Amino acid sequence: MEYKSRNDIPAEYKWRLTDIYPDQDSWEAALGLVQADAEKLTGYQGKMGESRETLRSGLRLFEQLEKRLERVYMYAKLNMDVDNSDAKYQAMHDRTLGILFKIQEGISFITPELTAMDPDTLRDWVYSDEQLTDFRHMIDDIIRNRAHVLSTREERLMAMAAPALESLDSAYSMLESVDLKLGEITDEKGNKVVLTHGLFGKLRDSRDRRVRSDAFAALHGAFAGMGNTIASLYTGSVRSDVFGTRARGFESSLDRALFSDNLSSSIYTGLIDAVHSHLPSYHRYLELRRRILGVEKLHIYDTYVPIIDIPVREYTYEQACDVVRRYLVPLGAQYLDDLDSLLEGGWVDVYETPGKATGAYAAGVYGVHPYMLLNFVGNLNDVFTLAHEAGHCMHTLYSDKQPYMNKDYPIFLAEIASTVNENILMRMMIDGCDVSKPEGRREKAYLINRFLEEYKGTVFRQTMFAEFELKVHEMAERGEPLTGETLCDVYRELLGVYFGPDVEIDDYMRWEWARIPHFYRAFYVYKYATGFSAASAISRALSKEGNVERYLELLSAGESDYPAETLKRAGIDLTVPAPINEALDEFESLLNEFEELL
Repeated sequence: MEYKSRNDIPAEYKWRLTDIYPDQDSWEAALGLVQADAEKLTGYQGKMGESRETLRSGLRLFEQLEKRLERVYMYAKLNMDVDNSDAKYQAMHDRTLGILFKIQEGISFITPELTAMDPDTLRDWVYSDEQLTDFRHMIDDIIRNRAHVLSTREERLMAMAAPALESLDSAYSMLESVDLKLGEITDEKGNKVVLTHGLFGKLRDSRDRRVRSDAFAALHGAFAGMGNTIASLYTGSVRSDVFGTRARGFESSLDRALFSDNLSSSIYTGLIDAVHSHLPSYHRYLELRRRILGVEKLHIYDTYVPIIDIPVREYTYEQACDVVRRYLVPLGAQYLDDLDSLLEGGWVDVYETPGKATGAYAAGVYGVHPYMLLNFVGNLNDVFTLAHEAGHCMHTLYSDKQPYMNKDYPIFLAEIASTVNENILMRMMIDGCDVSKPEGRREKAYLINRFLEEYKGTVFRQTMFAEFELKVHEMAERGEPLTGETLCDVYRELLGVYFGPDVEIDDYMRWEWARIPHFYRAFYVYKYATGFSAASAISRALSKEGNVERYLELLSAGESDYPAETLKRAGIDLTVPAPINEALDEFESLLNEFEELL
C-alpha cells in the first residue's frame, strides 16, 4: 500500500502520540514543569554531599526531571520524524533540544560532586537508604568512573560544547532524509520511478539485474555527489569523539566507547578476528551465489537478491502481523499477549510518506508505551523488520517495569531481543517446510538462503563497518587527515577483504560508508554482530528447550547491572570468543545444508 500524503493514511496505521500528551498545550505545560525542575535542581549545586537528606532530595528531583524531560523530548521527536519537512515540528524539536542542552549544562555539577565525595560515604548513604535503592547501580558506576570525571567547571564546558558536537548527526539526518535527492530509475516494467530509501530496499531484491545495478548506482552516486559535504560531517563527528576521549583521559576512542558498558576492547577486536577467521566460508557462499545466478563476475548489487526462485509474496500489514504472531509461539503466552497490545493500533507508524524518517526503529516513552516506526512496502523483508522492531519494543515494554533510573537497557543488549525474534521466526519457517515435496524443499532452501543473508548482513557486514570505524578513529588519533578520498580508500580496502578477490567492486561502492547513519554513533554497529551471536544461542535454546522465564528475565533487567553480567545470567558469555565462533560455525553448517538441498 502506497500513500502520497500522511493525511490519506487511516488512523490505525499511524502512531497515537496523544497517548503522550493530549495536545500541544499539554506539551507546553510539561515543558514548563521541566524548566522549573531544572531551575530548582541547580540550587543543589555545591550541596549534594552535605547530608543524606540533601543527597536523597537532590537525586529524587534529578529523577523527576529526567523522566519529564524524556517525555517532552520524545513527543517532539516522534512528531518530527513522521515529516522532517514540517516547520512546526522542526521548531518544536529544535526548541526542545536547546532546552535539553541548557539543562545538561546547568546540572552538569551533579556527577563531579558525587565523584568528589568519599566513595565509602557515598555508597553507605545510598545503600542504607531505602528511598535510594533505585540509584545503587548509578552510584556504583559513578565511583567506577572517578578517573574520567572532570572538575565541575570542566564538566560544564563539556556540556556547553555538546550542542555543537551533536549537531553533526542532525545535519546528516536532514541531508539524508530531506535534502538528498536519489533521482529516478526505470523499474522492471519500464516505468520511471523516483528512488527512495524504502524503495531501494525492494529494488535491490529485483530479479532484473539491470534494475539492481541501476538502483545501486543511483543511490551511491547521489551520496558520492555530496561526498565532500558528508565527509566533512563525518570527520567532524570522529574528531568530536577523539576530543571527548582525550578530555576524559582514555587511551583510545574505542576504550572510551566500551567503558560505559564495563567491557574490554578485546570484545571488539576479538569479534573482528573471529569474523576474519571465518571469511573463507563467506567467500564460499559468495562463489556459490555467483554460480547459481549464472554471472561471470559477481557484483555487490548481486549479493542481496534471493538466489532461489519461489512465487513472489506480497504482504499486507495485517498479514505480516499474523505471521509474526504465529511464529513467535516459543516466546510464550505472556509475550504473545503483550505483542498483541503492540500491534493492535496506535503504537506503530506503518507506511512511508514524504519527509518521514527512513528505515525503522523502536522508541520508548516511560510510563506510556513503546512506539515503532516502519516504512512498510509489503515484501518478506518487511515481515522480518516488523519482527525485529517488535523485539525492541517488547524489550522496552518489559524493561519499563524497572524503576525509572534502571529502565534503560544497555545498547549492548538492545540488538539481542530484536534478533531473537528474527531468528525464531526464521527457524520456525524453516522447520515448517514439507521437504517430502519439491516445492517444500525449494522453500526450505529459499529460507536458509535468507538465514545466510542474515548472517551476511548482521555479522559479516556489521563487523566490516565496525572495522572501518576503528581504522578511521585510529587515523584521527594519530593525526592523519580524513577526507572523502582517504575515507573511501579505507572503505574500498575493507570491501576487498570482506567480499574477497572474486567479487567485482564497482567504483561507486567506495562511497557506501557515506550512507551509514550509525557511524554518527561511534562504535555502535559491532553490537549488531555480538547481539546476533548471542541471539543465535538464545533462539536455538528457546526453540529446542524452552526456558522462556530466563529470557524474559533478561528482557526485564533494564540497566540494573552491567550488560555482560546480565547476559551471563541468561547463559551467554560474550567476554569469550565461543558464542561468536559458534554462530559462525552455524553459518557454515547452514551453508552445507543449503548446498545439499540444491
